[in-house]
Amino acid sequence: MLVSLSIRNIALMDRMQVEFSTGLHVLTGETGAGKSILVDAVALLLGGRAQKELIRAGEEKARVEGVFDLGDCPGVRALLKEQELDEGDELILSREITAAGRSACRVNGSLLPLAQYQAFTALLMDIHGQHTHQALMDEKHHLAYLDASGDDVHRELMAAVKGDYEAWREARKALDKLQKQSEQAGERMELLRIRQKELKNARLTAGEEEDLQRERDRFRHAEKIESGLREAYDAVYNGAAPGADALRRAVSALKPIEGLDEQYAALRERLEGLYYEAEDAGLALRDLLSSLDTDPDRMEAVETRLDLIRRLSRKYGGASTGEMIQKLQEIEAELAGFESLDDDLEAAAKKEKALNKQYQASAGALSAAREKLARKFERDMETQLSDLNMAGTRFRVSLPACAPGPLGSETAAFLIAPNRGEEMQPLSKIASGGELSRLMLAIKTVAARRDGVPSMIFDEIDTGISGRAAQVVGEKMAAIAKERQVLCVTHLQQIAALADHHYLVEKYFEDGRTHTRLTPLSGEDRVNEIARMLGGDVESARKHAREMIRKA
Repeated sequence: MLVSLSIRNIALMDRMQVEFSTGLHVLTGETGAGKSILVDAVALLLGGRAQKELIRAGEEKARVEGVFDLGDCPGVRALLKEQELDEGDELILSREITAAGRSACRVNGSLLPLAQYQAFTALLMDIHGQHTHQALMDEKHHLAYLDASGDDVHRELMAAVKGDYEAWREARKALDKLQKQSEQAGERMELLRIRQKELKNARLTAGEEEDLQRERDRFRHAEKIESGLREAYDAVYNGAAPGADALRRAVSALKPIEGLDEQYAALRERLEGLYYEAEDAGLALRDLLSSLDTDPDRMEAVETRLDLIRRLSRKYGGASTGEMIQKLQEIEAELAGFESLDDDLEAAAKKEKALNKQYQASAGALSAAREKLARKFERDMETQLSDLNMAGTRFRVSLPACAPGPLGSETAAFLIAPNRGEEMQPLSKIASGGELSRLMLAIKTVAARRDGVPSMIFDEIDTGISGRAAQVVGEKMAAIAKERQVLCVTHLQQIAALADHHYLVEKYFEDGRTHTRLTPLSGEDRVNEIARMLGGDVESARKHAREMIRKA
């Protein structure tokens, strides 16, 4: 239940604070006073569209805050616990919008995304605006009105159907994807096998290209390499004054005198070390000379192999031998996947069939439940319409089949015959404005018995009605207010007289600006307001207003 509402800089309302209680709250006032602006502020609080046009001229931001009593809101308490927000007997919602187009939503001071915020507001209030009854003219809304009159078991069936449909849809998508892959598999597998054979036959090894390039370079510079190696070998080991032999003789010459001076011994050791190094270098040079390959067949084989590797590299986007080996592994893995495609396709088809069967079962159960609910809805609606001065009106719910979806396999359409002896016709074709208002009120009354939302707002639902019809509409709202908190914006004195709490919305001019204020009425102030709504002679109107309040 809404306990208090605080508004800051919404249209003509610069600052407004109003307290609410249980029962029927009626807001009246001259046309243009700002009654609908108040409803717009509540709509904003409940997560409605954040239009910067709502911000009072000259201000940078606007804010609306509502305090709710959670005594009759177990769903909200559960949601607070689930989301680990502060729990208590009250809930504070606030919404702020800025001229820059930003919006902030808070629950008990915690900033929440809009969708998460709306999960709370959907459990707190229901707004029926002055044009909402026009939704009855569109049959796509009728199923939602019917389902709203269902109990918890019905809602559980709806949730099961939605879940089963989503599971089936995902299975269907997976199956479609596999079927598409299967259709393309032949062409794809042929291409992959060509590439597999090509790369496999190449017998590539990682780093092979670099080794071949070095070998090719040796072939290309074979004469230069041999000349350099032989000249170095001769200088160390073979010439007329071989380096190693000269070092050996120098060592022999120093041996007899090394004991005479430490310097002789040190030089002998250095020369001996150089001799062994020269000997090893000479042997290495000899081995390189003997292993030098100048075979033209091998040179041609190296060039051919490098040419193959380079052609493959260009084909595969400049890949190295290591990357092409990785590509081969990927191709073989994809081919292996194609080999199991038939098994995957069979498994996916079985899963899709099973989930479709499950959906058909739950959707069938929901269809049967809707048939029963529709008959009860018809009886309840005819009772309500009789109370609303539409006695004799026949009301029927048609449930034509539709394509399977998250809401089931049927839609709904309301048909009425307002007068005896007439045929049933689609509501959208024959209902007048006044009848639409009463039909929507009847629907809200039926849904109120099941709906756990503790507060309802009616914004000029009395459009198109007057006289006795206005009286019964007011009485119906008063009856709803016995179970739910009801806020009603009205132009009709019959409804205003039935209020438990009456507020006057009016404009005034102060400090060069126009403002809107909300004033609780009681006693003679209330009599005067209802008399104003009645019009005519002032004293007669006051007398009539007192009588209406007394009878109410």
